[in-house]
Amino acid sequence: MSGGTPDLRLTWERCRGEWCLLAACNPPPHVAGVYVIWQPLLFIRGRQAVCVGRGDIRACLAQRRGDERIAIHGGSSLLVTWAPCPADARDGVVRFLAAAYQPHESEPDPHVAPVAVNLPL
Repeated sequence: MSGGTPDLRLTWERCRGEWCLLAACNPPPHVAGVYVIWQPLLFIRGRQAVCVGRGDIRACLAQRRGDERIAIHGGSSLLVTWAPCPADARDGVVRFLAAAYQPHESEPDPHVAPVAVNLPL
């Protein structure tokens, strides 16, 4: 981030103007990027996400919906947002998001430099 300006500006998606419920969202096919999953009450208390990740958004979120490590943090109340992101920036963006939100579940590559983005929350 240079002078408070993100290195990359992302467009964080919503569902009909609201944050999307992980259990019900259906992202469009063939969108690749990054995502953040959070539980509203836990996030308000400590600004901590449940999970951040990257890849094919539809496939990743379908996998996360069935993941018990994610579900134990709020099940049907979990919210999600995602943003299209260039492939060469995704690992760095996930590292930045993981540092910002300290998620319970994440796999940032420690060997990749963080890529600062505008945060969704």
